[in-house]
Amino acid sequence: MPAQGDLNDPESLAVATRGIDVVISAVQGGRDIIVDGQLALATAAQASGVRRFIPSDFALDIWAAPVGAPMFALRREADAAIDELGLEVVHILNGAFMDMMLDPRTAGVVDLEQGTGNYYGDGTDPFDITLIDDVAAFTARIAVDEAATAGTYALSGTRTSFNGIIAEVERVTGRALTRNQRGSLDDLRAAVANAGNPWAAIGQWYNLAMITTPPFSATANERYPDLAPTSLGAYLERTIGGRVGR
Repeated sequence: MPAQGDLNDPESLAVATRGIDVVISAVQGGRDIIVDGQLALATAAQASGVRRFIPSDFALDIWAAPVGAPMFALRREADAAIDELGLEVVHILNGAFMDMMLDPRTAGVVDLEQGTGNYYGDGTDPFDITLIDDVAAFTARIAVDEAATAGTYALSGTRTSFNGIIAEVERVTGRALTRNQRGSLDDLRAAVANAGNPWAAIGQWYNLAMITTPPFSATANERYPDLAPTSLGAYLERTIGGRVGR
């Protein structure tokens, strides 16, 4: 039977985790959720005899991300506390979400309405991107995989760059985009350094992390052959293929 839990209500979390073998956390928010709430969930899971816990990482390599990036600092803090509980902890990393990287309302790398391709730096720094649905499918599979062990598993749909994304969109649509350099790497560093509230510069922090965090040294892409992650080209052909500007 479904059970509803509240991260601020330990008793409800005890009920929600009772008789459960694996807990997958997909929470998002500030310290109250990522650290306090997630630790409360993991603590309840441990007390209920849950075997495996998957924290809400789902990002690039959070342990190699820039110091000061608030969204990754919170996850590192939460993971360190969860790792102390004695659960079998499985961390899943996927780089950036491919769908969000191509949404002008979020990352805004490509804006087909404006006909622009936007980037920081020189646009050539490599990073990994993976479709949200592929991350979900991989997470669901590894959650119940008896052969999986505690540790970190990276999934990558495509290793690319800002310029690589723009070029692939141009290939699929047959449309040339105007390149728009939003700023240099030094501009990004200055923006986050001068932001009084790091959350006010969250967009710059994400871009800085994409540019400066090393891509995955190895991936678990081949672990489940029937779940091969979608490539950037295949995703674009499915979603925007043929959308040529007027």
